Amino acid sequence: MILLWRQQARILAALPALAAGRPVTETAHALGYETTSAFAAMFRQVLGTAPRHYFGDPR
Repeated sequence: MILLWRQQARILAALPALAAGRPVTETAHALGYETTSAFAAMFRQVLGTAPRHYFGDPR
């Protein structure tokens, strides 16, 4: 089980990358996730939306 502080640190690291337009897959791998879906599931659990939708991407 991932520690809460580590999960929060990863979210804080992901937000600037995603805001700058960095691909979700690239961001997930840079943060140590083996799969994009694992990162997206954690992101959705914490912030309530998919990473690509967080900054308004309608896709």
